[in-house]
Order: sequence, then structure tokens, then C-alpha cells
Amino acid sequence: MNMHGRRAGYMMKKQTEMNKPEEQNTALADQLAELEADLEKKLAKKKAKQQSLMEYKREFMQAQHLIKKLAKYKREGKSLIRSIPAYALGRRNIKQVYSKAYKRKHAENQLKKYKKHLYDLGFIEKALADLQQLLVTTDNNYLKKAIAWELALWYANKLTKDSASMALKYIAISMDKENNQETLRKAAILKAESYELLGEQEKGMRLITNLLVSDKHADLYVAAANLERTIEGRIEWINKCLALYELQEITLSPDAGTGAYYRLRTNPIQRKHAADGPKVSIIIPAYNSESGIRVAVESMLAQTWDNLEILVVDDCSTDDTAKVIAEYATMDERVKQLTTPKNSGPYIARNIALQQATGEFVTINDADDWSHPEKIERQMNHLMEQKDIIANTSEHARLTEELKPYRRGMPGRYIFSNMSSIMFRREPVLEKVGYWDRVRFAADSEFKNRLIAVFGKEAVVDLKTGPLSFPMQSSGSLTASSAFGYNGFLMGARKEYAESYRFYHNQTDTFYMPIQPEIKRYPVPEPMWPEREEKQLGKRHFDIVFISDLRSKPNQYIVLQIKALQEMGMRTGLIQMGQYDLKMPKAIDHSIRELLDGDSVQMLVYGERISCDILIVNDPAIFEEKQRYVPNLDAKVVRIIINQPPGNRGDKNYDLRRCSRHIEEYTHTKAKWYPISEEVRYNLLENHRKELKSIPLSTENWMSEKSWNQMSFASFIENWLVDENPFKLE
Repeated sequence: MNMHGRRAGYMMKKQTEMNKPEEQNTALADQLAELEADLEKKLAKKKAKQQSLMEYKREFMQAQHLIKKLAKYKREGKSLIRSIPAYALGRRNIKQVYSKAYKRKHAENQLKKYKKHLYDLGFIEKALADLQQLLVTTDNNYLKKAIAWELALWYANKLTKDSASMALKYIAISMDKENNQETLRKAAILKAESYELLGEQEKGMRLITNLLVSDKHADLYVAAANLERTIEGRIEWINKCLALYELQEITLSPDAGTGAYYRLRTNPIQRKHAADGPKVSIIIPAYNSESGIRVAVESMLAQTWDNLEILVVDDCSTDDTAKVIAEYATMDERVKQLTTPKNSGPYIARNIALQQATGEFVTINDADDWSHPEKIERQMNHLMEQKDIIANTSEHARLTEELKPYRRGMPGRYIFSNMSSIMFRREPVLEKVGYWDRVRFAADSEFKNRLIAVFGKEAVVDLKTGPLSFPMQSSGSLTASSAFGYNGFLMGARKEYAESYRFYHNQTDTFYMPIQPEIKRYPVPEPMWPEREEKQLGKRHFDIVFISDLRSKPNQYIVLQIKALQEMGMRTGLIQMGQYDLKMPKAIDHSIRELLDGDSVQMLVYGERISCDILIVNDPAIFEEKQRYVPNLDAKVVRIIINQPPGNRGDKNYDLRRCSRHIEEYTHTKAKWYPISEEVRYNLLENHRKELKSIPLSTENWMSEKSWNQMSFASFIENWLVDENPFKLE
């Protein structure tokens, strides 16, 4: 082969070698494409399978839901069939079947037991947890919405940013498909208030103003005032509220250097009743109110009802209150200055004034309340037109010093009845009802109850007047809940006082209260006494304190112990703590109530600080859940009576360790535990030996009711009194 041929062959071979990688790449690309196509097919098949499975699952869930609904309809159908005779005989309301209003009310009634434990009894953690659990588990839409509303109100009343966010969440659930105008209005007020707390005033204002287009309600105007940033803006909205009741607009006096509340007034109004109208005695009790008393007195002097006597009673103030009252008494002969012999509270001050009042009618104005000039006239017109009415009240709305409205726990309402505005016919009331109870707070409700008991419910009327008074709410107290204050519900001292006087009212035919009763009609908690007890290091001391669920029946065993302690001369205090039991009675049992004398046997309440030599807990189960509304307590000796074991496996009555921990946290003392009988001891040792490591179990048993012996009981008490004696004296 010549040189040229060899070279051409070499070049061809070289070209072939160079083409091989390209061919390989092409082959690899083809293979990769095939693999990708195959993978895509497999993924498509998988997706189709998943979609098919989802369809099957959806169909299964729908079928399961349908089965549940059919089962529910079957149950309801059976229930309805069984109920037909009851409906026919009128034993059951047919509204249960079709009435939305009935179903809504029924749902609200189901929650009363939870609200009682949440608000009145202080089971805050447990009651909230139960409501939240019921919210997610119930399939009753009426109940779900009712629960959400209660939770919304609870969180809205906390007045914090975090709670406002929670309130909005629950309001949304409670208002789902809601069309009731009143309910929507109340919810809007809570929502707007929550937006304001979150710094979203504009959002809240849009909500309120949009609602006002179709619902020109007084509370909505006040809610708008709450959202305003300026005092002038608040006044404008409040005046729109007053216009609904044809009341004169409010304005501010030009005085500089004082808060807006102290400058409240109206433009001059023509006096419609001169001296020829019946005289009204206005009682104003005052204590350390040198600033507020000017507001109260001047608002009374500006009344359109001219025939007045204004009895201002200084309750031994330590500031210049008496001096300010004297100035007004000098300026206007209608103002009369009185004083109490010693500081005793507003109701004794009222009684002193009532005894000297000469008006045909009597009413009250608190020392820090500004009242509208037409207040007396509006209430008087009603009493003069309705001769069979013995007393009436008007409405109020609370304002801060900067005129921001305050709801005070009311559910979506700023305007409500003013208990202390009561106006009554003096002579018949003094003759048959007498004076106010001699306590430091909360006697308005007791006085009103006696009026109703004597004259009948129809004779005492709460008028829908619109806000005729604007009591001042201190800005510092908006979120701080006083132990003795009223926050929309009764707890602590107020709850105990209400139970005590109602028990007495139900047992007596005598409702007349003299100005100075010779004997106590019923015991009241010490924080309400006109003369408070002297305390050691801020604490009241008792020999023995019992903690028990005093609502239980029968209570004969506790009664025996209390009577024995009375015979021993022991000063005994009772603390009501209950098990978290929604079926328990609301009030303390009558057998216990009859033993309370306010002296040797006293009920101790939230807000008090107590010390004692011996604390006896009659049932550890009452410490299963934490309760807020109990007094502060320090005990030298703590004894726990185990009257029932925690329960056998799977049947727990209470958690022994949990109760032990809560008792020690509350009393700050290590307790000794006494089984009530040998049977209880055996059960503890047999079934709860491991749990017993957390408690010091006494080698002695306590006495059961069957083995009760007063001598043995006294011996127990005397031994316990020296248990902690470092010298071991006997």
C-alpha cells in the first residue's frame, strides 16, 4: 500500500475513534430518556393510585359521617317518639323540637354550672380547661357557640393584649352564622374593645360605625367613645348616646389644671320644678373625697328638680373633705353637713343622714359620682306618676378621669342599672323596712331585697333611663381585681354576705332594720364589719380552722365537731373549699349556716389573712383542683382527715400526691394524715402503698361519725396543740 493509502486509512480509523464517544453519548441520552419516560409513567401511576386512595378515603369518611348522622337521627327519632306522650301531656315544651331561641337558651343553661365554678368558686384553671375541651368535642352547634361566647367574655374582661387576641378568636366561633341583632351588637362591642387593646382603634371604629347604620343603640355610641383618642371625640359620641334619651348634652368647664372628669357639666337647663314640688333628700356619704366631693355636690346643685336637701356625711376623713363640705354648706342652704362619730363605712353614714332627712323622697349619690342635671327629675316623674311604686333606680356608665368608658365585666354593655341611685318614698320605707345594714360595702343589694320582700317585686322598678350618672373608674383599677370589689359576679366576702342575708330573709317574717340593732340579724365576713378587728402582723388568729366542702349533705359530722369546739371555748374559723363537682349545691348547707354566729364560729373569706394553731382538712379531695377565692392562711399544725381512699385501680376519686402538694403549697406546713377508719387505712396500704410515700400517715385513726366521742375529740385537739412544743410538754 502506498504512502497515500496508508495515510487515508489512518485518518479514517482516527475519525472512527473520534465518533465513538458521540455515539456512546447518544446511546446514553436515549437510555436516559427512556428511563425518564418510564419514571414519569410510574409517577403518574403512583399519583393516580394516591388520588384513587384519597377518593376512597373521602368516600369512606363521608360514609362514616353519614352513618354517624343516621345513628344520631335514629337516636333522636327514638327520643322524639318516646317524648311524644310528654309533649302531648304538656310535661315537655314542644319548642325543644324546633325553636332556635329555646335551643340557644338551653345551651346557655347547660353552662351555668361551669360559670359558677369559674367565677364564684374560683376553679379557674379547671373550669377553663373543661370549657375548652367541651368546645372541641361537642357536636351541638348551639352549645359550641355558647361556650365560645363565655370564653370570649372571660378573655375580653382580662383587658390585656394577649387576652384580646384570644377573645377575638372565640368571638369568631360564637358569631358563626349568627343573625340575632342584640347578640351581634354585644359581640361587636367586645371585638372593638379587643381591637383597641391591640392598637387597632381604626378597625374597631369601622366595626362600630358600620353597625350604627342599622342599629342606633346607646351602648354602641359609648363603645365608639371608648375608641376615640381625644376627649373632645369621646364627648361627641357620649352626647349622641344622651340624645337617644332626650338628655341635655355634656360639656367641659374651662377650668385648667384638672382632669376632664372633674370638669363635667351641661349647658344651663331651665328648672322645671320650683319649690312647690315634693322635697327630695339626697344623701352623699364621703370619705377622703376632697376632689370627688366637689363633682358630686355641684352636680346635685345643678339639678333641674329644685326642691332638694343635700345631706353630705363626712365619715371621719383624714384629708380636707370636711372643709370642702363646709364651703358648700355656707354657699347654699340646701347643703347640710353631717359627720359620723368614727369611721364606719358609707352605710352607717347613710343611716345618720336618713334619720335626719325631711324630704318626701330619698335618694343616694356617691361621693365621686357626677350625675346628669335631669337625674332627680326623671326618677321623680316616674314615682309621681306611679303612686303604687315604692322605689326606682336609674342607669349609669362608668368613666375614667379622661372620660374613657369602662364596661366593668358586663357582656357587651356599658350602660346598666345603678344600685346606689335608688330613690324611695321615705315614710313608708322607714316605717316597714328601716335602715341600711351596718356593713362597709355591698348593702345596697340587701336593702333592695328587703324592699321587695315587704312591698313586692312590682313595687321596685329599675328604669331604663340611659346614663344619668357617670361614676368615676380609677385608671389604676381597670385590670386590678380587688378581693372585695365587684367585677360582674359575686365571690369572696360579697358572695358570703349575699348567702348569709338571703338565708336570714328566707327564715324570717321581720324585715325591719333599726338604725342600731340590739342583736346581729345574721353574721357577715370581718372585712365588712364597721369596726374591724385588731390584727397581729396583719392577720386574724383562730384556735381551729376547718377546711371542708360545706355544701355537702349531710354535714352532721362536721356539726358535731364545731359544737364540741364551741363547748371547749375554741375560736373556730370555717373555709369553704369544694370539690370540682358540677352537681353539688350552690350554697352552704343550712346545718352549717345555723352554727355561724360571727364570733365563736366565723366564715373566713378571700382577701383575709388568717393564722391558726390547728388546721383540719376534712377531705383531701377538695385540694385536687386549685381554687383562687380562699383566704391567705398560716397554720402551726395541719391535720388531714382521709374520709375516703383515692379509689382502687381505674377508679380514682382523687390524686393523693397532687392533693398533698396543693395542701403544702397553700398552708406552707407539712401535714399529718389520719385515716378515718381501719377500713380506709387497709385500703390505703393495700392499693396505694407507693403513693403513701408522699405523705406522713399517722399511726392513729381519726374518729368516724359512728365512733364519735366528744372526749376523744377533745383529747385529739389538746394533743395536737402541744405536738409542735419543743419541750414536749404534756
